[in-house]
Amino acid sequence: MSLRNGTRRDTDSLLRNRDFQLLGASQGLSLLGSGASALALPLLVLRTTGSPVAVGLVEAAWTASLAVACLPAGSVVDRFDRRTVLLFCETGRAVGGALLAALVQFGSASLPALLAIGALLGLLTAPFNAAGLASTQQIVPEAKLATAMAVNRVRGQAALLLGPVIGGALYTVSPGLPFWFDATTFAVSALSLLFLRTELTVLRPDDGDEGLLRSLTAGLRLLWQDAALRRMTLVASGQNFVLDGVYLAVIVLLAGAGGSGTSVGLITGVSAAGGIVGALIAPWLQRNVPFGRVLLGTGVVCVALVAAMAMTGSGPVLGALLAGCACATAASSTVMTVARTVRTPPHLQGRMHSAIGLLLMATPPLGSALTGVLLEALPGPAVLLLLAAVMALLLPATRVPHDTVVATGVRGRTD
Repeated sequence: MSLRNGTRRDTDSLLRNRDFQLLGASQGLSLLGSGASALALPLLVLRTTGSPVAVGLVEAAWTASLAVACLPAGSVVDRFDRRTVLLFCETGRAVGGALLAALVQFGSASLPALLAIGALLGLLTAPFNAAGLASTQQIVPEAKLATAMAVNRVRGQAALLLGPVIGGALYTVSPGLPFWFDATTFAVSALSLLFLRTELTVLRPDDGDEGLLRSLTAGLRLLWQDAALRRMTLVASGQNFVLDGVYLAVIVLLAGAGGSGTSVGLITGVSAAGGIVGALIAPWLQRNVPFGRVLLGTGVVCVALVAAMAMTGSGPVLGALLAGCACATAASSTVMTVARTVRTPPHLQGRMHSAIGLLLMATPPLGSALTGVLLEALPGPAVLLLLAAVMALLLPATRVPHDTVVATGVRGRTD
């Protein structure tokens, strides 16, 4: 079926939706490469500096640049052809990734260089993510949106499962190889986007008189007006603060215990298997469980699992506990993504996704930096217990106000 006019038939299956498959492949490839480099990066910094603080600083800088780019990215996605935005970002990330790989390969990857290239990649990742989510809403019928989001989440988690394993194995051979792999996935992702047929130009009300500030803050204003999504986003942001620190603490502990790049990659990669399970159960949760209970239940699970991590030094056990956390967070995140997509007008999709992305990405840099400092001063188990305590403090806020949550065109259950 031709989709140049942007129309979609509700009877079309996702399997036969060519553009959905192409877009999903592009996003999955990007995540596969990013998973490989994300595992290799802290190992590289640890080997170069021997300092957990330096690891936390680099991780924080990479994530902070993505957060800073969120608001302008949303405005860009809502004002320009989204296919062009996707292509520009992937091409730029391929070039930046290749530069980073070359610096690592030739031993020139200084801390300032890692910070600068990480900032560039983060600035390009924000509009790519926002454009991908907004384009999915244009490509997929609303009746199949929940399933499409779950499928994308499964693809993403599968990529994150394989990425660290590939990154750890490649790092063991040569520290530069994971970053060459990352750059290659960006290039192939850009190539797949060239074959999209759906017209992704935004049809929006005339807002040519809208000022720059109002354009940048439109998503935040819309989010603030939606009590349920606002509460859920703030809670998820706090959980991201903790979980980013948890993953960093586990990597540092495993590396400090003598774990190889391959073994660390396997253990952290296995956690993505839990994310796949969480994405698969998300549509059922969305249909049958109130929004607030999804947040509360997944929060309680994560608190218990992070606390349990402090009681073990076993790599496989840590991997299993991380998988449980990934399952819980993937389920709640998928439910939230569908809700915000359905509730947002088409011409504000980019800005809404970016506004939420800003809040979700603003806290992980702080979590990474703080965890790095704590690991210098305290034993790893004590740091994990502190992180579990912080997450427990968020649990009372998980009760979403009485508000309708729309899912796949119908009103979902509320508390």
